[in-house]
Amino acid sequence: MTTSPVASDDPATRAIVARTLALQRRQSIMRIVLGAGFPLALFILWEVLARTGLIDQRFFPAPSRIIATTLDTLGNATDRRQLSAGLLVTLARLTVGFVLGAGIGILAGILMGLYMPIRFALGPMVYATFPTPKIAIFPLLIVMFGIGDASKMALVALGVFFMTCMSTLSGVLYANPIYADVAQAFRIPTWTRWTRVIIPSALPAIVTGLKLGLGQALILVVSAEFVSSQNGLGHFIWNSWQVLDIPRMFMGLVVVGIIGGCAVLAGDTLERRLIPWARH
Repeated sequence: MTTSPVASDDPATRAIVARTLALQRRQSIMRIVLGAGFPLALFILWEVLARTGLIDQRFFPAPSRIIATTLDTLGNATDRRQLSAGLLVTLARLTVGFVLGAGIGILAGILMGLYMPIRFALGPMVYATFPTPKIAIFPLLIVMFGIGDASKMALVALGVFFMTCMSTLSGVLYANPIYADVAQAFRIPTWTRWTRVIIPSALPAIVTGLKLGLGQALILVVSAEFVSSQNGLGHFIWNSWQVLDIPRMFMGLVVVGIIGGCAVLAGDTLERRLIPWARH
């Protein structure tokens, strides 16, 4: 039996490798330039339009003014404590609601996917309630849990539940049936089948549901703080709007945007850790 060496010194192979590396470099440069350049161009345009009076600075202050307001707020001890306290309160509501909703949603999705009677029993209610705007249910949650943190956490949990439940259900139902058939043929115990076969096969859909749930959680917690709260980032933004402190309002929006960006990065990191094979 003979083996032929890899033609690493072949000119054609070297040319293909060089073209591939050059393409990857161009794509990396393009991603950096467009990812940073386009938002920067928008901010510059916004600044120019505001300073030339083409847009009303009472409602769309220049980015430089928003930055100055942010620096003033961070430099003032009282304002800094107020912003930090609101941020911590919002993050606490977000975290508790997300963990509760995701845990219950994943479990419900797996059970509905595996057991037909459970799917028949819960399916109509889940399918009917899923498209309902969750903020419309918030008054009912206030009646049930009061105007404190519990109602806001329940609203977040409700929104995350539907995202994770529907995604998990789809992942279980549309997983390759060969996996379940092999597990059943070898009479693998139920718990092992869950942890080694069912959940791993549905993991891409579960992670997608978690990523969508993170965004939904942030939307709902800020919306709830608009409606009924004396603290949190939503209250900070809403109160700034009520007193027409528009730069301060935009500062709150920037903080919410930063949280959203961190949530996206956390979701991508979770995806790389749990399902590296599913990355495209």
